Amino acid sequence: MKLVVVGNGMGSVRMLEHLAEGHHQHDIVVLSEESSPGYNRILLSKLLAGSIDRESIELKARHWYQEHGIRLLSNKCHKVTGIDRTLKQVKTVDGEFYPYDKLILATGSRPVSIPVGGANLQGVMFFRQSGDVDLMLESARKENAKAVVIGGGLLGLECASGLVKRGMSVTVVDTNPTLLGRQLDGTAGEMLRSELETRGIAFRCGARLQQYLGNQKGWVQQVEIINDQSQQEYLDASLVVVAAGVRPEGSLMQSAGLECDRGVMVNENMQTSDPDIFAFGECVQLRDSLFGLVAPVYEQAQVVSEQLLGRGSKGFVPVPIPTRLKVDGIDLFSCGEFIAGEGDEELLVDARQYGVYRKIVIHNNRIKGVLLYGDVSGGQWYQNLMLQSDDISSFRQQLIFGQHFLPAA
Repeated sequence: MKLVVVGNGMGSVRMLEHLAEGHHQHDIVVLSEESSPGYNRILLSKLLAGSIDRESIELKARHWYQEHGIRLLSNKCHKVTGIDRTLKQVKTVDGEFYPYDKLILATGSRPVSIPVGGANLQGVMFFRQSGDVDLMLESARKENAKAVVIGGGLLGLECASGLVKRGMSVTVVDTNPTLLGRQLDGTAGEMLRSELETRGIAFRCGARLQQYLGNQKGWVQQVEIINDQSQQEYLDASLVVVAAGVRPEGSLMQSAGLECDRGVMVNENMQTSDPDIFAFGECVQLRDSLFGLVAPVYEQAQVVSEQLLGRGSKGFVPVPIPTRLKVDGIDLFSCGEFIAGEGDEELLVDARQYGVYRKIVIHNNRIKGVLLYGDVSGGQWYQNLMLQSDDISSFRQQLIFGQHFLPAA
């Protein structure tokens, strides 16, 4: 059976591992527009910061693919530009055609571009690929280098931290008044901001991006914003990194006539509207859900591999995944609804002077949401109690301190 895989990211590599372990009998071709073999995108921030080397992010060396009967074609010329579902073949930039019996699409996501003036200036970039790290390091080596990071989410904060460690002056601009606004409340967000400020990162929260301004050579020079005081402000910048979120990369699927909404639609077996075409990862949509974390993508990779190996599968079932983050060494955990509503109660430990904040939201003696900052012990236990809707009334007084403080049974 001819198997063509489009994309060689973390999910694709995990799927190929499962196929190799299952002693597959497929003729496999992997097409990727990136020149390097599969690597761990999650570690790019550490690579930027200089805490690991490039070899540390590599998932599989090229010889691994060869040893397992997998043909890896990775270069810009191998970018897939079209799918002919009638002839069952894909076409690449260089005009080559690759026939398939089964096609696997793992095209990932694309960064959100903010439509403002100057977006095409040199020095304005995204942070998605290993090559982006090289460009940022080159910029950091310049004298009096200054960076502006657009976006105060996880990627933006990790990028800012890495650039500061490389000697750059860095300012983060975010529309949200709270850092990591989807994962933290106001208190935890302010604790995080204060800690990162001590490490040299400046912030403009609650600000609106207006435009990028460049010099006569076409390089970015300043970023114009409206700050939280509704005042116009100009931030000097020799580098701008846009980390304002991502969207599913579904242009290839749309042009092929596959059913798409925000992402390409799949069923629990990760099949698209064409039963011979599977898709998984950040490019897919299952009912109303999109997937941006690695855990569900790995589960989807296993479902696809089991289908291809003929083993059948129970299918992919989305489950709530807590947010576990480590921002520049600061541990964070959140799950559920951690902002109290009507009829809810809050249990709090506010020890911000020691870098610790714990919050549990309860409704009818059941956990509704959890937020942990600094000390994230017990996070999984809290999540299990929440998912199982366990009554916590018998150990309510000890709950905020964690499982280890419960009385012996």
